[in-house]
Amino acid sequence: MIHYIRYGQRQCTYPPLEYGPSHSVEKSLCYPDALISPIHPRTKSLSKNTNERRQSKASINIPIFKDCKTLSPFRDELFKDDPDIKDDNIHLDSTTAGWGCCCLQVTFQCESFEESIYLYDQLLPLCPIMLCLSGACPIWRGYLSDIDCRWNVLSEAADDRTIEERKERNFLSRFSSTPSYLADKNKHLNDFDYPVNQSVVSKLIDQGMPETLSRHFGHLFIRDPLVVLKEFLHPIDDTTSYHFENLNSLVWNSLRLKPPPLDDNLMGWRIEFRPMDIQISDFENAALVVFLALLTRVIITYGLDLTIPISQVNKNMNIAHYRDSARKEKFYFRHGNQISEMFMNEIINGTQDFLGLVPLTRKYILQREDIDADTRHTIEQYLSLISKRAAGTLLTNASWIRQFVLSHPSYKQDSIVSEEIQYDLVWKMQQIANGHEDCPQIKYPNMDTHTELHPK
Repeated sequence: MIHYIRYGQRQCTYPPLEYGPSHSVEKSLCYPDALISPIHPRTKSLSKNTNERRQSKASINIPIFKDCKTLSPFRDELFKDDPDIKDDNIHLDSTTAGWGCCCLQVTFQCESFEESIYLYDQLLPLCPIMLCLSGACPIWRGYLSDIDCRWNVLSEAADDRTIEERKERNFLSRFSSTPSYLADKNKHLNDFDYPVNQSVVSKLIDQGMPETLSRHFGHLFIRDPLVVLKEFLHPIDDTTSYHFENLNSLVWNSLRLKPPPLDDNLMGWRIEFRPMDIQISDFENAALVVFLALLTRVIITYGLDLTIPISQVNKNMNIAHYRDSARKEKFYFRHGNQISEMFMNEIINGTQDFLGLVPLTRKYILQREDIDADTRHTIEQYLSLISKRAAGTLLTNASWIRQFVLSHPSYKQDSIVSEEIQYDLVWKMQQIANGHEDCPQIKYPNMDTHTELHPK
């Protein structure tokens, strides 16, 4: 579950918490400090420092799903005096609203620096595709929204830009879609003019780093570090890359390039794939992860080129949030030497002119002789789920959750998810997640795994 359904709707916990600006470092009306994890001091500091740098508390507006009895205009009464509130939007006023979400991230270690650059560039246009397929977040603060994913909400929640910085069109939130490709041969596709620290770029180029990659690192260094642990503030020597790792980890793009740390000679170049929503069941999570992992092998084996202009990737990221986008929307996608607008079914399952990502993966699996029968069965079940979700035969989690609410006997067609609906929904999700109940709308009962994670 991405987050609790009525999270932020005040009395949403047991025991009840005290709410209001005096109980929140962010001055939030809905998200007191007691909701922030106490495990690491960095967590609370991130919320506090983000707002201090922004010079105001978070202000997030999410379009509400307009049902036949939804107030028109809908106005969130709790925030009626807030100048940032918009009509027909659900309003959130805390970074915790975004950082409290669960997601599905995968890190791939590459064979070499060159492979990491190539794979990074090929995974970049897949970010909105996988975001769309994993969409699982249609409810915010107890209201049905008109979006399916969490990503843009986090982008606003983690936004530490000042008012003046937000006026600059190309100065994005530190939580945003990846702004550029890394290989020089793809720099013509970097049609988004993102800001860089020119001093850093010049130094890296002088040391022999390619220009496009230098601009990637130069872009990281336009940010202030949000948190620095005092015990690491002054390194005793140059054998640690703490300050770089800290800054790199506090810029939340859809992809993250992770160079080998100075103090670990066994760790290579890694790519962190970050956009996906968490799923209801382990099987669905495994299907997304295995499909993505196999795609990296397909890309490298067949030398695929999936790159499209960054501006089109950004459009795709927004389209992925649209309600039921997996079945209804078209995405920019490269097939061969041309870029077309394609439905998710065409991208995943193919057309007359394009084999499709799942058939390509099946082709790769067939050519491998080192995969046993049980593993082949398991992989096929995972690919089948992805294929049927793209075809619309199976629903995304977001579409299923929305359908559950709309068909609940207590739902009043007013976009409000009551405590009773929340209870029934969370109970149903728990039953599905624990394997106690089938849900053929999101996963066929015969979809199973024959692979032992811990063979005897």
